[in-house]
Amino acid sequence: MQNRTVSFLFAVLAFLNCSKNNDNDDDVVWQEETIEIPASTVDYGSMDNWVFHPDKTTILSNYNLNVSVVDKNLQIQSIIPITNNSDTNTGIDVFFVHPTILTHNSIPENIPIEDQPELFISGTVMVQGGLLSKYGRMFAPRYRQSTGKTYQDATDKKLQASIIAVSYSDVKAAFLNYLKHYNNGNKIILAGHSQGSYLLALLLRDIFDNDNNLQGKLVTAALGGMGYVFAAKDEYLGGWWQNIPLCTMIEECGCVQNWASFDEGQNIPEINYGLPEFNPYLIKGGLVYREFDQNKDWFLQDFSYYTEQMQPLQYYITPDANYNMGGGNNFIAFNDLYNVRYRREGLQKVVLSVEYAPLPNDKRPNDLAGEVISPNYENWGYHIKDYHIYLWALMQQIDSKIFNCQ
Repeated sequence: MQNRTVSFLFAVLAFLNCSKNNDNDDDVVWQEETIEIPASTVDYGSMDNWVFHPDKTTILSNYNLNVSVVDKNLQIQSIIPITNNSDTNTGIDVFFVHPTILTHNSIPENIPIEDQPELFISGTVMVQGGLLSKYGRMFAPRYRQSTGKTYQDATDKKLQASIIAVSYSDVKAAFLNYLKHYNNGNKIILAGHSQGSYLLALLLRDIFDNDNNLQGKLVTAALGGMGYVFAAKDEYLGGWWQNIPLCTMIEECGCVQNWASFDEGQNIPEINYGLPEFNPYLIKGGLVYREFDQNKDWFLQDFSYYTEQMQPLQYYITPDANYNMGGGNNFIAFNDLYNVRYRREGLQKVVLSVEYAPLPNDKRPNDLAGEVISPNYENWGYHIKDYHIYLWALMQQIDSKIFNCQ
């Protein structure tokens, strides 16, 4: 949920142009107070407050989503055709919430929508979630983002909760606007990254968790870059959400898929209780079903597609803007350039683990190499690249869910 780096912002622009533990002493005071979710002041009837929307002409509307598969000799081995249905009512809608995309991060606060870098936001949604528009109309709201400082462990917990509540109020208002005016019985894919995933997790608890009708519409909730999703040991239900389970089978619908990617040789960070996932004001306010119990709970991530056994990563997908290898297609994919596995170390350490494993004489670039110099790498690993790493696996699972859960 940290800010994007300057280099990432420039990469998005190019694309468009082609842990410390924090034990606190006032737990009792926290448990006596809650944070109310304010009414959003953002008008989601206005297309100005949407990144992408089927009623808004954007770069996504007629964008070429085909993916060129580049082999070790930098030749196009094959092309994966992806139909752009971002403006087409297929009976399935995608509601995507973008991560933190801000050029400043001085204090914990909400940033007004008009002060946010619109170009970078739209580029980021394209890079991460654009291919999901193969499934149907893309609804991606703008919202009053919380700065990265808001999410840090040193931030006062009541202040942290109150700022996040404002961001959440916007996402909730945008979703309710979509639900009232556009859903018309369609199935829903929820997807996001980082701060966006966290806000969707709150939405799942607040709006979906006790609504059987909405649960029946949910294909999946793809929460990229989100760890600390918990349930009782050996269970997949009843932790963060009361009635919405973690996915345990590829074809399962109405469940949550979350993942956070790290290097295979990297230590899995210790629990950081200063993060909003453990914020007692938000938990007490009902946006999480119950609080985490370190003695009884375990953390979970999506393990249906990649197991604990190391295997080749299928189709690492990245925008072609930085490489110019796609032969006119805007996305490229590298097959068998990385290995991947679901790595668990005890109950409360689990990640999607990746290692660079090029073929002999492989000329393809290691798109993950630059992440190790990020100041956030130690605690967040390959966070910025979560969707590049897991997007193909996610899409393969969504294909199965749609086929089996009509």
